[in-house]
Amino acid sequence: MRILKTLLAVFVVLAIAAVGVGFALPDQAKVERSVVIDAPPATVYTVLNGFHQFNRWSPWADIDPQTVYTYDGPLLGVGARSAWSSQDPQAGSGDQEILESTPYSMVKVRLRFAGMDMDNLLTYALAAEGAGTQLTWTYQSDFNGNLLNRYFGLLLDRMIGPDFDKGLGRLKSFAEALPKDDFTAIQPELIQTQPKPIAYLAAEAPFETAAPVIAAAYGRIGEFLAASGRHMAGAPITLTRNFDATTRYWKFDAVIPIDQACTAAAEDGAIQCGNSHAGWVLRARHVGPYASMDQSYLKLAAFRTVAGLDDNGAHWEEYVTDPGTTPAPSLLTLLYAPVK
Repeated sequence: MRILKTLLAVFVVLAIAAVGVGFALPDQAKVERSVVIDAPPATVYTVLNGFHQFNRWSPWADIDPQTVYTYDGPLLGVGARSAWSSQDPQAGSGDQEILESTPYSMVKVRLRFAGMDMDNLLTYALAAEGAGTQLTWTYQSDFNGNLLNRYFGLLLDRMIGPDFDKGLGRLKSFAEALPKDDFTAIQPELIQTQPKPIAYLAAEAPFETAAPVIAAAYGRIGEFLAASGRHMAGAPITLTRNFDATTRYWKFDAVIPIDQACTAAAEDGAIQCGNSHAGWVLRARHVGPYASMDQSYLKLAAFRTVAGLDDNGAHWEEYVTDPGTTPAPSLLTLLYAPVK
């Protein structure tokens, strides 16, 4: 009995000591690793500013091939969310959400693990390093006063530091194999469009000589609007149905947004009525002559590839400036590409 009492007393003393030490331990822990990637900051940032490429480089993606992933919110940027669920305790379940992003320099992500009372923040900090990028990946965990988690924090770097090294190595190889196009000049951004009534007319022509065909199509739509009592409600648009890169022959719709929907009875010959695209769209700026627009589209395609997004419909152009009054080098055209 005396031995039992002694062991109990020792246990109590050790428990009190452990609690006391726990209160003295830091309530936060941090793991940080860096790597230099032979790719521009815009490329690395675009990979990290969403979750559709995450499993291409994540050090944890191959723990359980049966892991279920879901995505929510915007496809890119602040509010983009990803969740994972696995029966393997090494993979577990949780979610991550982009809280803040600054183009080409920083992305901050909130990381949560199911069943764990910790606030976790991932920060990707990017800086130009010659022609490449120095990326610093930081993981910071706030234990919210949990004493057990404070002890866990003492082992954090030893536990996940090697994973960070592995992940950065994978990211380096992945990013360096992506398209090298500099898409920063077209200022690509993700927007969500709503359906709007439109009137449109199908047409086709060689790309270099399409201008008068487009003008004639808009003229016919204008006559239709005047006859039906409708009005133009936005900049004119051309929507590409098919473009042959070899012959540069273009099939398209000349489109004008209108203030009220058309009806079948109001249609005039080949003039069609409908609604514009609704959903997630990449938008970019092309400044200069229309003849060089295909170069901007190539840059937009490179951005889409780097971001890990897929085509989701026909692209279109919105002519912001009037070619009749604006010099060709200053023409502004907005390019739109639906994505998913």
